[in-house]
Amino acid sequence: MRKLTFILAVLTISFNSFAQKFYTVDQIPSPKLAGQAYFVSNPDGVLSNVETINGLLVELEQQTKVEFAVVVVNNFEEDEDDFEFAKALFDKWKIGKAGSNNGLLLLIAKDRRKYRFISGSGVEGLLPDVVLKQIGARNLVPAFREERYDEGVINAINEINYKLTNPQSRSEIQGLILQQKEKTSDWQTGLGGSAVVIILFIFVFKLVNKQGKKSTALESKDVKITDLEPSIAKPNSIKEVKKNKVIKDKNGYDAVARNGCTGTFFVVFIATFILIFSGGFGLFDNFRIVYIPVILYVVCAIGLFFRYYSYIANLRRAHFDDENFFEAVKEFHAKNWWLIIFSPLIIIALIVHATKKIRTAERFRLVFDSQNQEMIRVDRDLNLEGEPFLTKGQRAEEKVKSYDYDIWESADKKEHLVKVWPAEEYNSFTECPSCNFRTYQLNKRETVEAATYSHSGKAKLSNECSFCNHVEFIKWITLSQLIKSTSSSSSSSSGGSSSSSSGSFGGGSSSGGGAGGSW
Repeated sequence: MRKLTFILAVLTISFNSFAQKFYTVDQIPSPKLAGQAYFVSNPDGVLSNVETINGLLVELEQQTKVEFAVVVVNNFEEDEDDFEFAKALFDKWKIGKAGSNNGLLLLIAKDRRKYRFISGSGVEGLLPDVVLKQIGARNLVPAFREERYDEGVINAINEINYKLTNPQSRSEIQGLILQQKEKTSDWQTGLGGSAVVIILFIFVFKLVNKQGKKSTALESKDVKITDLEPSIAKPNSIKEVKKNKVIKDKNGYDAVARNGCTGTFFVVFIATFILIFSGGFGLFDNFRIVYIPVILYVVCAIGLFFRYYSYIANLRRAHFDDENFFEAVKEFHAKNWWLIIFSPLIIIALIVHATKKIRTAERFRLVFDSQNQEMIRVDRDLNLEGEPFLTKGQRAEEKVKSYDYDIWESADKKEHLVKVWPAEEYNSFTECPSCNFRTYQLNKRETVEAATYSHSGKAKLSNECSFCNHVEFIKWITLSQLIKSTSSSSSSSSGGSSSSSSGSFGGGSSSGGGAGGSW
């Protein structure tokens, strides 16, 4: 009769599960519905050899007095994590005997790919959390990955039986407990080291930011007429220099800082997602708190590296003149070489910068006039437009960064020389067939009508000169209509109350001990 009652209860829950995908604690049938000698609840039929597993659990209770309940379901409530749900189920069933609290629960959620042990307070000393974690990692995870659920559960029960009955296993457990205590003591070292790392990097970032503010202040500072070279000291020079002293154009250093910060954010986000929602795929099983200062150092070092690039980007904007820029960076490195200690990645930037400077050595080599006298290089930070030496077309080439022009003037102002050098966007432009300046951009795509969720968009593909505005139309491009992402969620009302039991566990309790994992 008891077996019939248990079967009917399981069938009822099974039918309800088709309508409701996620079990509540009340909906999981207690194995004691079939009698006191039953310890397995398998409402979704995940296990195929319940009788063998139940026999092992009965034998385990007879030999060790530990009441071990095994629950295997497809899934449970979405809002509950595995620990909260398993602990609530343990407390509801009161697994173990009152007073001795010798209960143990293994909850397995097949669809979530998670398992969780919950141990009674009287079992924690015999099977500490670290031991249960190892038992799960050795027996459950490998078997469950190959969907051999019965084999994994049987192997775990056998190892638990061995741990509880074999005297030799006691020394192993004591060793693991000592290791666990060492991990607990790691908190002090880990938190202390983390605090030191954070304080040091706060100081470093504040120092770099302070220098950045000073740099900005210098950028916005007015330039006196007496500071200008005689060749450009015209009535409108002050206004022109004020207007152009700070170069607002984005540069390659900005791109490194911006893309690097964005990339770092996504890496941290993905890592956090993996850690929280997938259990880290076992990558964090051997993680120790003492590793946190090292991780913090790495993260802060990467952040400092991109902050360094942001500062260099400010110097680039402050100096249109490349020679002045290289000198400003050299001065910054001379004062802040110690940043390498906090971010060794900066060495890469130093090498790149040194390589660029070597490549431009020929560019800034002294030039002589017809009288074999040294010529003076015009400071382009003071004479941004290069007047009266550059044409408007040449200045347009500088603005799109296809060419850099260096202007050399003799001491007596009677001679001048203009030298041209390929700039960073040289390959992005070609010579315009109309004005013959290298300001002609091929296959330029311009959105005329943006795509929306209700209709497609339209873009124009053409070749266009940014100086003379010569345009050669190529074709129209249709932009695909935007598609809204759809998500579905299943929900249903809970069905009925739990069945009355014909048996029960002995009234045990748990303080929350145990271990869990995923596969």
